[in-house]
Amino acid sequence: MKGFGLVLGGGGARGLAHIGVWQVLEDAGLTPSVVTGTSMGGLVGAFIAAGYSGAELERISGTVSWRRLLDWRPGTGLLKISAMEGWLAQHLPLTFEELTVPLAITATDMLTGRGVYLTRGSLHDALRATSAYPGALDSVPMRDMLLSDGGILNQVPVDAALFLGVQKVLAVDVTAPDALELHERRVLIWKREAHLGPVRALRRAVEIMQAQLTDARLSLYRPEVLLRPDLGSIDLMDFNRTGQAIAAGRDAATAELPRLKALLDGS
Repeated sequence: MKGFGLVLGGGGARGLAHIGVWQVLEDAGLTPSVVTGTSMGGLVGAFIAAGYSGAELERISGTVSWRRLLDWRPGTGLLKISAMEGWLAQHLPLTFEELTVPLAITATDMLTGRGVYLTRGSLHDALRATSAYPGALDSVPMRDMLLSDGGILNQVPVDAALFLGVQKVLAVDVTAPDALELHERRVLIWKREAHLGPVRALRRAVEIMQAQLTDARLSLYRPEVLLRPDLGSIDLMDFNRTGQAIAAGRDAATAELPRLKALLDGS
C-alpha cells in the first residue's frame, strides 16, 4: 500500500497533543493512508479517520467535558457509559466500515493476555475497550474476549499500521514519563515518611512500565519518524491543559516538518 501510517499513542490528556500534530500534517498536505491508535490516541485517530479537520478537533476538545466522559483514576468508579456512547454517536459513525480512512485500534484481551487489533464492526465498542484503564474502568466484552486498555501491551501500535499494509510510519509517543520535578523529589526525600500515595504510586508504576515496554517495541517496529512532544508535567487527567498539549504537538511536528515532507510526501 502506498502512503504512510499515522500512529497515535495513548496517554490520557497528554494524547490531545495528537491534535496539534494533525493540524501541522493537514496544513502540509500530508494525509495518512491508514491510522492506528491506543486509548486517547485511538479516539483522536477515529476522528481523523472520520474526516475531521484539525481545527474541528481543537474546537471539540475545547468544549467537551472530558471528566464527564472519562475518568482514569483508579478507584473513582466506572465510565459513564451512557454519556460516552451518546457523545460518540453524536460525532462518529457506528462502525469502522463507515470511516473515510482505514483505522486500527488496539486493546488487550484480559482472558488470554494477548494484544488485539480492532479494525471492523462496532467503532464505539472498540473505543470504549481501548480506553478501559485497568482498575478504573470495566473491561468491554466482545465476542469471546474481555477487552481493556490497549496500552497494557501496545501503547504506540506501529505494528498495527504495518499490519494494515503501509511501509512507512509516523508515530507519536506521548507516554514516556518525565522524572518528578526536582523540587518535588527533594520534598519527598526530606519528609520523614516520604511516599507518593497509593493511587499516584500505582499510576506512576504503570507509566514507567508502559514507557519501558514502548521503547522495547519501538526497537522492534521502528517508525520512519517518531515524535515525542514536550508535554512537561501534563498528567493523565490534566484536561484543563488541553491548549498546552495541542501546542506541544504542533511544536513537535513543526520542528520535524522538513524531515516529514522528505520521508512521507508522495510515499
